[in-house]
Amino acid sequence: MQPRFDGREMVMVHDMFRREFALLPGLVDEVPTRNDTRAQLVGDHIEALIAALDHHHRSEDEYVWPLLVDRCAESAAALTAMMQAQHDQVGARIHEVNTALEIWRSNITTDSRKSLVEALDRLIASLRQHLIDEERQVVPLMEQYITAAEFLEMVRNGATHADPDGLPLGFGMLMYEGHPEVVDRAIAGMAAEARPIIRGLAAQAFADHSQRIHGTATPPRSTEL
Repeated sequence: MQPRFDGREMVMVHDMFRREFALLPGLVDEVPTRNDTRAQLVGDHIEALIAALDHHHRSEDEYVWPLLVDRCAESAAALTAMMQAQHDQVGARIHEVNTALEIWRSNITTDSRKSLVEALDRLIASLRQHLIDEERQVVPLMEQYITAAEFLEMVRNGATHADPDGLPLGFGMLMYEGHPEVVDRAIAGMAAEARPIIRGLAAQAFADHSQRIHGTATPPRSTEL
């Protein structure tokens, strides 16, 4: 029997989103009025996180849900429909954030900052519930019906569209709270030339980025927020 997908891989991704999105309202709220330099830095960070979340949800819509429906239609059809509906809701919240973010970045005022924080709070509430529902109801089905090799192929397909220069930071953000076994397995699935160096590069990239964004190389973990 082929090794099955390990749900801890999904939890590692979700914990990264939980942590980084939960920290966003505070980051925005702390940007002084008309501090364009800081606002652009925080704004770029928000846009990168939204792009990563959008990519993650598209991969699930295109690869995960069809596999589950094909292999366990009675068990999965209603759940995957619920997941897609939640993706749509999160997508609507992302649109609100993008609109508020554009206004804030072009005119950093008390009112534009407040509107962006409120939009982020709404997005975070929808995202948190979605991540909880997915882990409780869908991940067990994935562990039962999707192989580790199939999930790795999905990850690799997604990586072909990613900026290779962003790999160390992206992996560092995941590695920060990832289970050591899951991190080791992820590294083993990478290109041979990346395996010996990616751990150190990723850890340093995340520490440097977090220092710039959060003021510390060790931001709070998702369980602390």
